[in-house]
Amino acid sequence: MPLGSKTCDMCATMGAIAPAQTVWTPPKEVAGAAELTASAASWATSPGAIRKTDLDKATKGMRRAFRIYAIIGVINIGLGLLAELADLTALQGIFNWYSAIEGGIFLLIAYFVRRGSLAATIVGAVLYLLDTLALILAGSFSIVRLIILVFLGEAILAAIQVRKQRKLMQQQPPVDQSRAA
Repeated sequence: MPLGSKTCDMCATMGAIAPAQTVWTPPKEVAGAAELTASAASWATSPGAIRKTDLDKATKGMRRAFRIYAIIGVINIGLGLLAELADLTALQGIFNWYSAIEGGIFLLIAYFVRRGSLAATIVGAVLYLLDTLALILAGSFSIVRLIILVFLGEAILAAIQVRKQRKLMQQQPPVDQSRAA
């Protein structure tokens, strides 16, 4: 009964107790408990195994890291060479021969990250972190650099997961292909 009301909205009686509820029975076309447990068992994976969706996310993270390293490399090489060869003093404070060499290193890291290297992903993230810290100490703070560092941290986690999957694949016995049609 609603507060302050003397009649029940459902049964329109005054001061009465609500009618008794009927027992719920499931519909006849619903799957039984045995069918549900069989499908739930198929969802479970063995300990240490990586699900297909997790592996897909990890490979996407590695591709994102490749793109980030490649873009950083191209920007550093392009602006470093432009600033030094065109003698643009406004850019030479940030972009110089050092940044052009650093861009080449980032392109090399991007190559190895594309091949799935965990070590290259970590080295690239540490190099970018050091570069970011150097720019912060020089007085140039950019929130974009911090966002990129977050993405590179996720890329390290993705590389670890890809590496774990590769180890699991190496431990499994080879599939017999002679019976395939």
